[in-house]
Amino acid sequence: MSETIYDKFKVGLEAVNGSCLSIEKKDLADTILQLFKGLDVRDACLVDSDLMKELGVCEYLRENGIEIYTDHIRLHAEKAIGGISEVDHGIAELGSVSQESDDVDNRIVATMPEYYIGVIKESNIFDTYDDMFDYWSSLDPIPNYVGLITGPSRTADIECVSTVGVHGPLKVTIIVLKDL
Repeated sequence: MSETIYDKFKVGLEAVNGSCLSIEKKDLADTILQLFKGLDVRDACLVDSDLMKELGVCEYLRENGIEIYTDHIRLHAEKAIGGISEVDHGIAELGSVSQESDDVDNRIVATMPEYYIGVIKESNIFDTYDDMFDYWSSLDPIPNYVGLITGPSRTADIECVSTVGVHGPLKVTIIVLKDL
């Protein structure tokens, strides 16, 4: 049995205490709703990308009782429990996703809330970090900002006592959309 890029990505993400789902595009809004209901998330900031608009994610979540903020994210992100955004690329071997945008809302949504959901198309996952770096190097111009997200926030003090969620989310789920 051969390992798919999704399988490799999932192993990498779960190794750092993140979680991962592979779903059909049409199921995105309901999958997010079910994840939020399972964690009692009642409000979230959402970067309403073209994909999110196409799939009606914002409206669906609102219709089902989740308060969604798409404007003035900086004002709401500190108190909102959830954050949702589309990410640009993934690195399977690390279980990491990348943001390649100067848009501050994308960064805030991924770092401020307790629970973050990133959405990525499976075809945008590179196998290795070297592959991802080769891609970045080929861009003209190279993005001003590139951020990598690898699981929940984790830090340790000098005595190696590990703490989760100090500088970012307590939980990270990446939803991989089957698009091949």
